[in-house]
Amino acid sequence: MALLRTLRRTVLALAVLAAGPALALSPADGSVESLLARELASTLGGAVPSDARVSVVLTAPFGGSVEAVRDLSYDPRSGSLRALVSSDGRIVELKAKAEILVEVPVPTRRILPGEIIGDGDLTTVTMPMERLNDTVVTSRETLLGQASRRQLPPGRLIQTSAVGVPIVVQRNKQVSLVYEDGPLQLVARGRALQDGGVGEVVRVMNNSSNIVVTGVITGPQTVAVAGSQQQPGKP
Repeated sequence: MALLRTLRRTVLALAVLAAGPALALSPADGSVESLLARELASTLGGAVPSDARVSVVLTAPFGGSVEAVRDLSYDPRSGSLRALVSSDGRIVELKAKAEILVEVPVPTRRILPGEIIGDGDLTTVTMPMERLNDTVVTSRETLLGQASRRQLPPGRLIQTSAVGVPIVVQRNKQVSLVYEDGPLQLVARGRALQDGGVGEVVRVMNNSSNIVVTGVITGPQTVAVAGSQQQPGKP
């Protein structure tokens, strides 16, 4: 998942932050823990979803006031947060545990292979971000209009490999091969050797020549082949 890779890069930058300009905080900002949570969310920026909930719990009591946060480091693997703050004219080190919670889409019902996913098929569950990885779909919007590639149980996380564009070319089914070479356009018939959706690349065997060509799916049972491909082969 791209946002997790971004988070890791951002965390590496946070881990080596030297003390820089202080962030001034007003008493109206709330508790120290709330202040640190907002500062962490602000520092991570686009590395976490805009609707993520960041919570911070101090590991030791602190009764002082905080005028400014001068340094902040965070380790997502352990959830450890360290901050240097200005408090009553002194620099104080605060240690805490931080948790980033994100809303993750899951099916509301059993979705069968080939079904198109609609908004009513999804709900969300709250999970710690560190429990997710790049194989999990974290955006509800990216799932809408996609087709399930295998059965999706209700309430379970959806793997990126389990969904894709709707299948419009079926393996071993006849397709129209559209050959394009400059202004020249020819149409032939062939047999698809792979399933695929619009925009995906598939291999097709030309019925007349038994040559296997590679093309891009442009619509239902239609594959566009650029130029002349002479690749005899077996399916």
